[in-house]
Amino acid sequence: MTEPEHAVEQARAAAATMRAQGAYRADRPTKPADADPLENLFEWAMIDPDLREVRSTRKLGAPVTMLKLGLVRLLNQYHAELISQQTRFNVHVLGHVRRLETRIEELERKVGAQEQTRPDE
Repeated sequence: MTEPEHAVEQARAAAATMRAQGAYRADRPTKPADADPLENLFEWAMIDPDLREVRSTRKLGAPVTMLKLGLVRLLNQYHAELISQQTRFNVHVLGHVRRLETRIEELERKVGAQEQTRPDE
């Protein structure tokens, strides 16, 4: 059992080890969520599963991982169809969101222009 005084050190060491093994996906640069919302939405609309994530963390998990990889391979055509349909839907929703944002910007400009031309009351 870990002593409370040493728990933080052990957690940091375990995280560093996992980070070195690529568990935290440090290879992928992260952007702040509010950097460019439309760019983030477009990136998130594309579904691209990472097969490296198919694994088992159980003790003696290798057979389970092999079973999972086998199922992924057997169901590849079905999954590809599902992923393509979902990606198409996401892209259409993104297009609709972009049109709505454009309309909002136009309306805000019109309101701003009307407020500027209005005499002070």
